[in-house]
Amino acid sequence: MNTESSDKFKSTLAFTDLLFNVLIGFAFLFIIAFILINPVEETKKIDSKAEFMVIMEWPDESKYDIDLWMQDPLKNIAGFPNREAGFLHLDRDDLGVANDVITLENGQFMRLEQNREIMTIRGIVPGEYIVNSHFYSAKASPYNVTKTDVKYSVIKINPYREIDIGMVTLDKPGAEATMLRFTVDKNGYVTTKNRLQKRIAGLHLEDNALHHSSHYESTHGLNYRQDEDK
Repeated sequence: MNTESSDKFKSTLAFTDLLFNVLIGFAFLFIIAFILINPVEETKKIDSKAEFMVIMEWPDESKYDIDLWMQDPLKNIAGFPNREAGFLHLDRDDLGVANDVITLENGQFMRLEQNREIMTIRGIVPGEYIVNSHFYSAKASPYNVTKTDVKYSVIKINPYREIDIGMVTLDKPGAEATMLRFTVDKNGYVTTKNRLQKRIAGLHLEDNALHHSSHYESTHGLNYRQDEDK
């Protein structure tokens, strides 16, 4: 039997169909993969440079208004009346529960129970920084003031390092405590730490005749003044 002549009449149609289907399959998978690729949208770059961050927190359910204050080596003082001073920046004046509620477009209320203030140091000035906590107001609880524990943490941002964490206790409106004093060298490294007490908030408020704002007086009928011996 002549096998060479019989090979001429063999069909390759099945092989061609298989090859064609495989190519179609690869093409289909490629198209699906291309469709599923979500291009990464370019986002605006936000300059959030900070060298140090100080976080102060007190009980979320507290009605008390506790304030974070700082003084830099140039004697600049930052707090709620002056939220930016030198490289110091206070992000928000948290009033306790007073500003934990916002009104939505539909008239409903949303509550964020979190009592926290954050101060950032956005540049390096060599010298000593002083971090204080100040009991500004008891607001809606003037006749039953209790001691309040205030937690704090001081963080070096870049490179990240926890400088100090701790807690102070404030017993009444007008009370003030130095949480930390730390010295920074020209390269931004902390060289010394201590808790030697120094008033910042009380002196600043007295020098500028600031006590409670008219908002507190009109809404609560209260006006705590700082103790004369503070």
